[in-house]
Amino acid sequence: MAQVTRWGIQISGSDPDAARAFEDFATRLLRLDQGMEAVLVAAGTHPDSVSLQISAAAFWLFGQTHAAIATGGTYLDRAELHLAGANEREAALFQAVRAWGRGAFLQSLEQMEAINLRWPEDLVTAKFAEFLYYVLGQQYHGPRYRAHLTAMAEHYPNDPDFLGMAAFAHELCDDLPEAQRLAERALECEVRNPWAHHALSHVLIRRGEVAEGGRRMREALPMLRDCAPVIYCHDAWHLGLFHLEELDFDSATQVLQEHVWSANRELVGVLLDSIALGWRIEMAGHSVSGFWNEMADYVEPRVTECVVPFLSAHWAYALARAQRGAALEQLQAAVSERAAQSDDEARRVWAPSGAPIVAACAKFGAGDAVGALELMEPAMPGMMQIGGSDAQDDLFRQTFYCSLARSKKRAQATTYLDRVLGNKKRSPLDNFFTELIR
Repeated sequence: MAQVTRWGIQISGSDPDAARAFEDFATRLLRLDQGMEAVLVAAGTHPDSVSLQISAAAFWLFGQTHAAIATGGTYLDRAELHLAGANEREAALFQAVRAWGRGAFLQSLEQMEAINLRWPEDLVTAKFAEFLYYVLGQQYHGPRYRAHLTAMAEHYPNDPDFLGMAAFAHELCDDLPEAQRLAERALECEVRNPWAHHALSHVLIRRGEVAEGGRRMREALPMLRDCAPVIYCHDAWHLGLFHLEELDFDSATQVLQEHVWSANRELVGVLLDSIALGWRIEMAGHSVSGFWNEMADYVEPRVTECVVPFLSAHWAYALARAQRGAALEQLQAAVSERAAQSDDEARRVWAPSGAPIVAACAKFGAGDAVGALELMEPAMPGMMQIGGSDAQDDLFRQTFYCSLARSKKRAQATTYLDRVLGNKKRSPLDNFFTELIR
């Protein structure tokens, strides 16, 4: 007899403990709470539960390291032994997560979208897909992400986790009023909602409502302290961006040191946000030079792990700033090798835009703006496909702009900055960038 979760997802098998363990994982995943790792124990206790094996595999795949991906594969191997007893949805999800694990990201995403068209009650699969949109470039795939969730919306009129996801999807599609409405509605339903706070931060910074955005995130962070470390650090990163918009370097640096680059330094998400915030602080004219050597110690073990170009670009900048020449050469050799392969991901992103942008970030980190510009300019049309959200990809937009400005390409820099800022209310940081080309 199948078990049914509170969302209406059917779990094969008759063991109610396995169903409760899956529901616990799903609840924590959707709210981005601590304790998701309990699914690993549950998967060991219930080796014949396909849903628990898939969930444990996904837990590891979120890690974005070769070791984590390999570990995730062991759970998928175990799930495969019991597929004969799985229901149709579980079997389809197994195939999607297997594709995710082997790096066939677009194939995996297509399979997850198909699952949710048939089983719109499966919000867990939608959350997995949300991560794949990030891997493939969330802003680039924003319309696809929004369509995915819109098809499910009638099932979740008051679900705070779904509303937070939908708010973010609308923001990625430039529908800021609807994004804010959905984020505020999600927070009315549940104020301790890190993804809704995250979506709201995206909206407010794009509008230039910097003081309001900073106030809202400062109020939210204390209640988010016991959420999963990666989302806590990421929401703190957004607070750092609000401080930086006001050129408040002391506060931005304090956020970096106390909330972002804090504990859990082995986590890829923590490394990314820490590098990106330090990088942005430096582009705004303030030094964090003492930070890079410490960061490089954590980056060096990652240099040959070409998971997505978005990651490798961050590693390249950090290593260049720390003057880790040997490690940087290793990284660039690995990226070149990855781009030369013949698989779909190499052709889609690594060769046309990923490898040039990684190389440009290394040049920029070493102080060679002219060299960075030469590499980056032809690759920028594909930049949004290297991974990350719109806010995360603003890092590369700012890097490209600063490369133009430092290369004395004033007219081109002016045109580019005006296009990127659009109708945003100008902040002190925007004015600082404007002054770079005068």
